[in-house]
Amino acid sequence: MSLLNFKRGKVFTMIMLIFVSMAGWMFGADTGSIGGVTNMRDFQTRYADRYSPITDSYTYSSWRQGLLVGMVNIGSLTGCIMSSPLADRYGKRKSIIGWTMVYIIGIIIQVTTVPSWIQIIVAKIWTGFGIGALSVLAPGYQSETAPPSIRGTIVVTYQLFVTGGIFIAACVNMGTHKLHKTAQWRVSMGVNLIWGIITLIGITFLPESPRYLIQIGKDEDAVKVLSESSEVPADNPEVQEEYGRLKKSIDEEFAGGTCSWASIFGKNIRYRTFLGMFVMSIQQLTGNNYFFYYGFQVAEGAGIKSPYLSALILDACNFGCTFGGMFTLEYFGRRNPLIIGGLWQSMWFWIYGAVGSRALYKPNGTSNTRAGAVMIVCACLFIFGFAQTWAPAAYVIVGESYPVRYRSKCAAVATSANWLWNFLISFFTPFIQNSIGFKYGYVFAASNLTGAIVIFFFAKETKGLSLEEINELYMSDIKPWNSTHFKLDYKEQKKADKENREKSRGARGESVEYVERASNTESSPRYSSHEEDYA
Repeated sequence: MSLLNFKRGKVFTMIMLIFVSMAGWMFGADTGSIGGVTNMRDFQTRYADRYSPITDSYTYSSWRQGLLVGMVNIGSLTGCIMSSPLADRYGKRKSIIGWTMVYIIGIIIQVTTVPSWIQIIVAKIWTGFGIGALSVLAPGYQSETAPPSIRGTIVVTYQLFVTGGIFIAACVNMGTHKLHKTAQWRVSMGVNLIWGIITLIGITFLPESPRYLIQIGKDEDAVKVLSESSEVPADNPEVQEEYGRLKKSIDEEFAGGTCSWASIFGKNIRYRTFLGMFVMSIQQLTGNNYFFYYGFQVAEGAGIKSPYLSALILDACNFGCTFGGMFTLEYFGRRNPLIIGGLWQSMWFWIYGAVGSRALYKPNGTSNTRAGAVMIVCACLFIFGFAQTWAPAAYVIVGESYPVRYRSKCAAVATSANWLWNFLISFFTPFIQNSIGFKYGYVFAASNLTGAIVIFFFAKETKGLSLEEINELYMSDIKPWNSTHFKLDYKEQKKADKENREKSRGARGESVEYVERASNTESSPRYSSHEEDYA
C-alpha cells in the first residue's frame, strides 16, 4: 500500500478511475479496426480464400470472414470466466494489471503475424482473453470504488472509451488503408499497443477497492483509501460510518462461506443473475455490432462509394452520442433509458430492414442511392439512441446489482453472455446476410422491442443507491415499476425503526443487547433483507 502515501482528492480519484476505462478503449479499438483491416488490399491478398481474375479482387468465404472477425469473442468469453477466481484471490487491481499484459502480448502476436491466417486467429483469441477479463474487472472496480452519487457516470466512462476506441480505430484505418504492403494493417493493429500501455501505467497508481481490502482483512488500508479519496481524516465520522457499513455488509454476505458457481443460481440471487445475463445478451442483440463489424459491407451494399468514410461517420456518431449517456443515466436513472432506448432502436431497425429489403435495389439490379442514404441515416439514429442507453446502462447494471460475495462470478457469467452473443452475431452475420439480406434488420428490431418489455417488468431502479441499498432493494418485494421510490421509503423506514428502538429502551429500561435483538425480529417484511438466506 505504499502507493497510498500521497494525497488523493476527489478530482484526482475520478481521473484515475477513468484510467481504468482505458480497458474499454482496448476493446473498442479491436472492434473498430477489424472491419477495416479485413477490407485492406494487402490483408486480403494474404488471408482471403477467394480470388476473381476478372475483377482482380479478393474476397472471403462466409466462414473465414466470420472466424477472422468473431474469434476474438471466443477468447473474450473464456477470459470472462477466468477473471472471476483470479479477482477473488488477488483483487481487481492486480488482476487488471495481469490481464492488460495478456492483451499487450496478443497485439504483439497480431503485428508479427506470418503469411498464415491461422496465426491471426490465434492472436485474436489471445487478445480476447485480456479484453474479456477486463470487460468484467474494469466496470466492477469502478462500481466498488466510486461514490454512489457519481457511480453511474464513472462506469459510463468505460462505454465512452469503448466508443472512443472504435472511432480512433476508424480514423487509423482511414489513414492507413492506402499505405503500401503490410504497413496497411500492421500499423492499424500496432497502434492498439498504445492503449494497453496507458492502462498498465494508469492502474499502477490506483489502490485496491475498499471492499476487497476489508474482505481480505486489511481494514486499516481500507479506511485509509476511504479517507484519502474523500479528503478527510480517517477518524472522520462519515469515513467511520462508511467503513462500518461496508464491514457489516461483507461480514454478513460471507457468513455462509465462499461463493461457488452453483450458488449464483440460488433462490435469492438467481433473479439478478438471469437479469444480468439477459441485459448483456440483449445489448448485443440490439444489432450495434452489426454496424461496427460489418459497416463496410453494409455501406457497400447500400451503394456508398467510400465505405471507410461511412464507417468513420457511424463511429463518430457513436462516440459523440455516448457523452450524452453520462448525463442520461444519472438524471433519468437506469430503467427509463433502457425502455425508451429499446423502443427507439426497434423503430429504426424496422425502417432500416424495410428500406433495405424493398427499396434499395432497382429492377435492373443497381442500387438506389436515396434508399442507401436513408439506411445510413437509420443507422445513425439507431446509434444515437443506443450510445446513450443500452451501450452504457448494461455495464452499469451488471457492475452494481450484485452483493460482494457473488459479484465477481455473477458479473463474469453476465458478461460471458455478452461475448457469446457477440461471437454468434459476428460469425453468422455473413451467412445470414447472404441468405435474407437486409431483412436481417427485422431480427434486431424484434430483439430491441423484447428488451424494452423485459426491462419494464423485471429491472429495478438503482439510481443514487449505495451497493448495499441495491441489495436491500432486490431482496424486497417492491415491484420494478414502483422501485423509483425505494430510497425515500427505505430511509424513512430505517429512521422509524431507530426511533422505535430508542422508545423501547426508554420505556422498558431493558439492555441494549436485548432491545436490538428484539427489534431485529420486527423489521418490515416489505424491505426484509433475508440475510439468513445467504448463510
